[in-house]
Amino acid sequence: MFKKKASSSRKGISAPAIIWWVVVAFLCFVVVYPSVRLIINSLKVGDGFGLDNYVTVFSDPAILKSMKNSFIVVFPATIFSTIIGVFLSWVVCRTNVPGIKYWQRLLSIPYFIPPFIGAIAWTFLLGPVGYINKFMMSTFGLETAPFNIYSLGGMIFIMSMYRYAVSFIVVLPTMKRISASVEEAARISGASPWRTLKDITLPLITPSILGAMLLTFMFILADFGVSSVLGAPDRINLMTTQIYYLIQNSTIPNNLRIASAYSLFLSIFGLVGLWIYNRVLGTNKFVVVSGKSAAVERTRLNQPTRWALFVVVLLFFLFTTCAPIIATLVTSLTKVYGLPFGLDNITFNNFIQMTQIRNVARAFKNSAFLAVTSGLIITIVTLIIGYIAIRGGVRGVKGVKFMQMIVVLPYAVPGVIIALAMILAFAKPIAGLKLYNTIWILLIAYIARFMNLGYNNISGAISQVDASLEEAARISGASQLKAFIDVMLPLLKNSLISSFFLVVAPTLSELSLSGLLWSVGNETVGTIVFSAKEEGRILLTASIAIVLIILVVVINLFVNSQTDKD
Repeated sequence: MFKKKASSSRKGISAPAIIWWVVVAFLCFVVVYPSVRLIINSLKVGDGFGLDNYVTVFSDPAILKSMKNSFIVVFPATIFSTIIGVFLSWVVCRTNVPGIKYWQRLLSIPYFIPPFIGAIAWTFLLGPVGYINKFMMSTFGLETAPFNIYSLGGMIFIMSMYRYAVSFIVVLPTMKRISASVEEAARISGASPWRTLKDITLPLITPSILGAMLLTFMFILADFGVSSVLGAPDRINLMTTQIYYLIQNSTIPNNLRIASAYSLFLSIFGLVGLWIYNRVLGTNKFVVVSGKSAAVERTRLNQPTRWALFVVVLLFFLFTTCAPIIATLVTSLTKVYGLPFGLDNITFNNFIQMTQIRNVARAFKNSAFLAVTSGLIITIVTLIIGYIAIRGGVRGVKGVKFMQMIVVLPYAVPGVIIALAMILAFAKPIAGLKLYNTIWILLIAYIARFMNLGYNNISGAISQVDASLEEAARISGASQLKAFIDVMLPLLKNSLISSFFLVVAPTLSELSLSGLLWSVGNETVGTIVFSAKEEGRILLTASIAIVLIILVVVINLFVNSQTDKD
């Protein structure tokens, strides 16, 4: 009897269970503890607790103005970007427009480029001395620049131009799965391509469009980079930049407590949006798909319409993607900004000098360390959570759904809020361990923020692996851990690699977390670019921005190639 109980006890503390509880403890430290500190801080009033901070949030004129500004920007930008994304996904997937095999990746490029880098790139075109404004002024004899990108309208435009890719990427797979026979029946009945799109295609993909719109809304509402770049000159604050201002301005009484209350109010939108998105994603009763994956029967547009559509897409791509990148490249190769670009005003010294500036070189080193380390940790942690959540059957494991929620929620919350939670949690040493004003607090924040990227990719890959493969190994005498290592890991290799780089790409250029958590010696590339822009060091800003654009685009193209192999 005693031996039997001892054996049962040993089963209760199996290696997989120990690994699981280590991961649980880690996530509680990284996510749960800072979140609790943020909630408690929002309720602190003097030596007690109350709702005074929330009263301040809804009565302070500056905070109320930032709320108004946010919704002025978010709603139209969400609508415009969703319309653009859905239309382009239809063009790429359902029509015979020329160059169709290239458009899917070309039109996805804005998704890869950090929006704040995109905003900076557009300032080289539409800023007061931007190339387009200078051209318009010289051509039409204008005394002032016709376009003002440093405005709410400028924010709406930039966010629409970069966030349309969210709708494009989300809707495209659903568009591909629609049964071609449904559209074909409409065309046989005499419906035009546009009538078929309006009456057949769009109603069938309504859940996907709503999901894309919700994601776009959440991304734009949580944006910090675009609003900080374009709002700074005229102090136009959105909700995220107002929170940043509150945290930075220690002259405001109880600034961190008010910022905490405002942060929780803003978080509600992201969390509710995420809940609605999952609900929408869970229903497909309005979607008609083919039983098997098959080649899509494209709408055969007539030649004039086909080439007209090609011109529209080409001009859109050249204007929204190529033009700002080219403007940034031209600026980075300029000797003197403001003079006409030509052979006597071209140089590569800006890139050479960039490597010689100590804090710039250090920022690239720090960002590379943070990106690689957070990528590795997130890949390992989300692999463990995803495997146990999907496969189950591990004795002694509890709280799986809670851990899944902990992985997902931080990505639905703006980065400045996560940064504030980290400040509140780790401003003072914990058990003698100092994290604040070190690179380690940045690493913790990156891990919390970007776990969902790795989890979505890895959990999807695990669910596609037949469980019978591991069962065969177990029948042959392998332990659960041994079967996982020998069977599952090799099958997941490509997905693990792509998950790692999915995390690396955004962390290389991260700004919203780093802007509040960096310290001297722990600069990141994002903070260096932002600081250079604020200081008016235009040539340095452009040089770093071009390097960053090349890095993130190449990494994401690599991730796509890995995904295509699966």
